[in-house]
Amino acid sequence: MSQRPGDPGKKTAPLWPQRERGLEKLRLLLSSQEALGPLVAMALITGICAGAVTVAFRIASEWPAGFFLAIPDRYESLPPHWRFGLPVMGSLILGGVYHLLQARRRQVGVVYVLDRLHNHQGQMPVQNALLQFFAGATALVSGHSVGREGPAVHLGATSGSWVGGRLKLPHNSMRSLLGCGVAAAIAASFNTPLAGVVFAMEVVMLEYSVAGFLPVMLAAVAGSAIAQLAFGNQPAFNVPAIQMNSLAELPVLFLCALVIGTLSALFIRAQRLLVRQQYRPPMLRFLVVGLVTGTLGIWVPEILGAGYDTLEMAMLGELGLTALAVIVAAKLVATAVGSGLGIPGGVIGPSLFLGACMGGIAGGLTNLWLGEYTASPGFYAMVGMAAMMAALLNAPLAALLAILELTYNPNVLFPGMMMIVVACLVSRHFFGTESIFQETLRALDKSGTPSWRQQMLSRVGVASVMERRFIVSPRNVSEAEATRLIGRHPQWILIDQPDEPTPQLLRAADLASFLERVREAREEGREDKKRDAEDNIDLVKLPGERLQLASLTWRATLLEAQQKLDSSGADALYIDRGHGGTLDKSAAGIILPAHIDNYYRK
Repeated sequence: MSQRPGDPGKKTAPLWPQRERGLEKLRLLLSSQEALGPLVAMALITGICAGAVTVAFRIASEWPAGFFLAIPDRYESLPPHWRFGLPVMGSLILGGVYHLLQARRRQVGVVYVLDRLHNHQGQMPVQNALLQFFAGATALVSGHSVGREGPAVHLGATSGSWVGGRLKLPHNSMRSLLGCGVAAAIAASFNTPLAGVVFAMEVVMLEYSVAGFLPVMLAAVAGSAIAQLAFGNQPAFNVPAIQMNSLAELPVLFLCALVIGTLSALFIRAQRLLVRQQYRPPMLRFLVVGLVTGTLGIWVPEILGAGYDTLEMAMLGELGLTALAVIVAAKLVATAVGSGLGIPGGVIGPSLFLGACMGGIAGGLTNLWLGEYTASPGFYAMVGMAAMMAALLNAPLAALLAILELTYNPNVLFPGMMMIVVACLVSRHFFGTESIFQETLRALDKSGTPSWRQQMLSRVGVASVMERRFIVSPRNVSEAEATRLIGRHPQWILIDQPDEPTPQLLRAADLASFLERVREAREEGREDKKRDAEDNIDLVKLPGERLQLASLTWRATLLEAQQKLDSSGADALYIDRGHGGTLDKSAAGIILPAHIDNYYRK
């Protein structure tokens, strides 16, 4: 314990904490926006962890199905009673597991990631990730109409949060690592590192900056490399040669984009209505999903599971118009019910499935209008996938880059951009919907879209801007001790009052002025009695400006500091190192409202 003034024979408290070394120095550096080098190193670790977890999840969701499926995702090969029974059995298993868990441990998926990022400083509980891993794999193996990319995003985000938590990094770095984990997970799922980067920035982080891009890019490369080591350098889908053969196809593409925008809006509205039922017992909700999915699976088995085999058939033009229309309708219902009622899967994969089938329908209509073999089925499927993904997730750039990376064909850019713009305009401005994730957060009465000011303040840790020129002192000090304190030239004096709930902050200039007045009065003989140099000075009663303080952890961001000031009514904050013990041992700095105002006004 460091000495306080008045404790003879002990060392005095330092004016500001000693320079950090090793890991503490790294943590302090990472609290600022300029800590690009250390953050890139942390991003690489996060990308490797997220890629490994994503690969493990893919194996867990595919390997068990090999016992009853000769071809992955080919649920059509099963007899009708199995197509009905598998989703029902999966629902019963999931319902039983969820019934044993507390409500806060049941939350999983991309929506949960956004909630933890924007409302809980990116801290992702490992227990929820374990549930996501096993419950997501169970949902996929049992044929529920959900995707594996949503669970992968949750697992990747938890990887970033885990790395930051183990190293006890500041919260602004935790947020960055969470985005790195998301990018790595998407990159590992589709072998599309660039789309993973943009998805993380466009959908999750909601920001674009050079300092933010570089770590996320490295994490996406690492995640993609891990997936390629495990599964080879094969694309997620076997895409045929694609191109638009004539500008006469544009009207059909335009109409297709209108329909896709309408379908995405209907899907989002259905999700918004159904998600409000998630307060009901999980067994009841999941059983309803199992019955709906199983019943549809009897007649339209293509909707079961991730459905990537059906997606490739749509690309190759192997499905007729009637079959595609029935599949779209059944998939839309099964996915909306499953996702809305809380089945632990994602909607990214189903959005690609629906878009590919809608594109297949558009390609078939084009061939009927302009002549057979005019339209390329793969081309229409890919641009349909981009349009649906963009409209449903409100991620136009990520969707465009995804199809570019999947095809390595620039011919998709022009028509793909047109369809994305039309579909997003229809969904957002005609039907008034936002992304499915933001709409779900709103339906759950949670905040998911921070303001620009909140975004800016959350990027910086308090440790990088706090005032460190302060000294801790007890309430009563002698004149001689007060003179020694002022001789160390602090800006502030932190008054430690063990009997009071909160300490107070005094300007050092006010104590210096008081001591100067005392000396002048002594020299002029105006004191009624001689003040001895050892007489105590009460810093709380001293004339001057005093601020009431509240504590805040050093890992906090400036946004948390602002929220703490607003909620506590304090005039300023002292940054607590979190070691416990006496105040002078734990205080690391001071945050004033001016520090926050000066930062975002730069």
